[in-house]
Formats: sequence, C-alpha cells, structure tokens
Amino acid sequence: MLAVNTDKKIAIYSLGKTGTTTLIDTLPNDWHTTGEISADFMHTLFPNVLEPGYVGQYNALQHLYSNDYNITIVIRQPWKRYVSGIKEVLQDQLNTLYNDPINEVYANVTDEVLTKSIDRLFYLSEFKRQKDFEFAVDFPYPSDFAIHHNYHVRNWLHTIQEFDATIIDCTNLNDYITNSLGYTPAPRTNVSDPAFIKRLDTCIKNTEIYFYIEKYLESEISTYQNLIR
Repeated sequence: MLAVNTDKKIAIYSLGKTGTTTLIDTLPNDWHTTGEISADFMHTLFPNVLEPGYVGQYNALQHLYSNDYNITIVIRQPWKRYVSGIKEVLQDQLNTLYNDPINEVYANVTDEVLTKSIDRLFYLSEFKRQKDFEFAVDFPYPSDFAIHHNYHVRNWLHTIQEFDATIIDCTNLNDYITNSLGYTPAPRTNVSDPAFIKRLDTCIKNTEIYFYIEKYLESEISTYQNLIR
C-alpha cells in the first residue's frame, strides 16, 4: 500500500494485512493511493524523472524519500500478520469457485483437514527442508515460507530500516488517522472472523513444518520489536 499527498509531502507505506484498506478508504481525493499494484501515479507526480512503465511501490517510496517526503510506515506484529496472510492465500485460491470460501469451505472442515490443507500449500510451493540449507543470516528472506513470496505473508520489515520514518503499529491506525491526519476512519473492511483466525493459528502450529515457519519469522519479529520501541 502506498498513499501520497503532494501538498503536505507525506507518503504512507505498508504491505498487506496491516489494516491499510481502511486507510485508503478514508483518504480524500487529494491523495494518490494504490493497494497491491503498481504505483503508476508516480508518473504523474514526477513526469520528467520516472520512465514509463511499472513502478514498484518500494522504489516509489525510495524516490519520495529522496525528495524529502515525510514517510510513515504501518506495521503489524509478524505472527498475527502471517496467520492473517495465510487466511488470505487460502481464500484467494478458491475465490473463483466460491463466493465466500472461508465460510463455505474452510469453516466446514475439521482442524485435521485444515492443517493438511496448509501443509499442502507449502508442499506446492516447493519449500526446502533443513537438509537443503543452513540457517545462515540470509535464511529469513527466501520465498519458501511465503508461498512463492506472496505479498501478504512475506517478510518485509528488513527493507524499511533504511528510512528515517514514523512507525505506526496497525493497532494504532485509527488514532493515527484521527489525530495525525485529521480524518474520520472509514468502516473496517475485510475483517476476519476471530474464531476462524484462532483455529487457523492452531492449525498452522500443528503443521509438519511449523518449526521452519518459526525460523522464517524469527528475524521479522526481532525487527518488529526494535521498530516499536
């Protein structure tokens, strides 16, 4: 997610599952925004600098930072974000077949079947087990435990440490919208059923590869804790 206000020289950045859909719904028309896709509006803001074509949000953020924009980054406790991201992946793969996959499919299966379904996701992403790599410093960043580097579950906090930015935990997002931006937060959208999220949390922990998921998130959790101090 990237939101830019040129008059105030503010840019707000985040990855998925941090509540930022609500932020986009809140911001008025003088903001340029995008959710998961290319930040094409950057061509309008910097027509003589950026070449036509795809504009990655992170590259756009770097460009804005170099032009003295005030940067705010919205983050979330990594394990909670990961569980919510897995829910998004489970849901998205069946969205073409069901109107509401979480309720029509996953709510009606046992925890054992749900756990096997999650295990299968990782099998299909061809993750590597311990014998295939060492737990070196680079281990936290491969795609293996992010379901092909999916936007909603991949580690990302290590990428934002280069910025002198204001960090907002998503639990404080409404306060930020109200007190710092001066807007009334829009109603929350895509809110997960807490009972299903609790089930999903348990089932992920019961998978055969939970140990590797823990290792994958280890550095992300450490970075998160440092950022919110």
